[in-house]
Amino acid sequence: MLVTPSLTFVLFGSLREGVSVTDKASQLPGYLSDTFLHLDFGYAPRFHEPRGQVLLDTMPVDIALLIGSLVCGVAIGLAAGLVGGARRRSAADRALAVGSAIGMSMPVYWFSSIVLVLFAPQSGYLLQIPFLSWYGGYVPFAHSPLRWLQSLWVPWLVLAAPLAAMVYRMTRASLAEVLSEDFVRTARAKGLRERIVVRRHALRAALSPVIGLVSVNVALLVTNVIVIERAFNLPGFFRVASIGQFNGLDDKEPHISLADVQALIVEASLLIALTMFVADVLRAKLDPRARM
Repeated sequence: MLVTPSLTFVLFGSLREGVSVTDKASQLPGYLSDTFLHLDFGYAPRFHEPRGQVLLDTMPVDIALLIGSLVCGVAIGLAAGLVGGARRRSAADRALAVGSAIGMSMPVYWFSSIVLVLFAPQSGYLLQIPFLSWYGGYVPFAHSPLRWLQSLWVPWLVLAAPLAAMVYRMTRASLAEVLSEDFVRTARAKGLRERIVVRRHALRAALSPVIGLVSVNVALLVTNVIVIERAFNLPGFFRVASIGQFNGLDDKEPHISLADVQALIVEASLLIALTMFVADVLRAKLDPRARM
């Protein structure tokens, strides 16, 4: 949270202003005390309010996208991994392997474009499915929870597809290793059903590497959130700030504002740091070896 915005301020600022890195680094303490700690990134003429306020107003959309896609990706990946790990080399396992390969190789912007062009309620050429998310259809949760869910569930699944594929593969590999452990054989010897053995005993031991995989891919997920917000026209800060950067305001305002970049970096760092912290806490809770 501290290092990433600091490096951005020094390196980007020195390049943009044509000053040395040393001179820009001398301004860093003032930036951290006056701007970073107070989320004060200056006044944004485009929005007629401070950038910090714009960040606070639009961040709920970014958080909803990140949390929803994480939950969907982990849930789908774990469910598929349980099937594949318990039924290795079966037809279902092979089908899931093919599906995971597609999910990992398919770009999220292509997936979202296919959904919007072919199946969205307002723009589908092939079939307009009523409850699908569509371009510009976001409604705040306070106004209509059902419309809010409709506007986000397809972006959640699109974002979750690569993560679900990776979680499936890691869960399947971890289960294959755990199922040969002594405590699993002991549980089977006591007469427990295979389903209970896998879900209550083996899965808990196999979750630690899965959580580690999720935590290291949060940065990729945040990057995909930027793409999805533009694809579905969701009013998150990543989309709002990028419009302000590339459209420009007038001849006196630069097309790419360092303050906008800093606000984007701060939010991305915050989301990544908090998500990785939660993942580390869960991993330590599930696996005592991770606490050592």
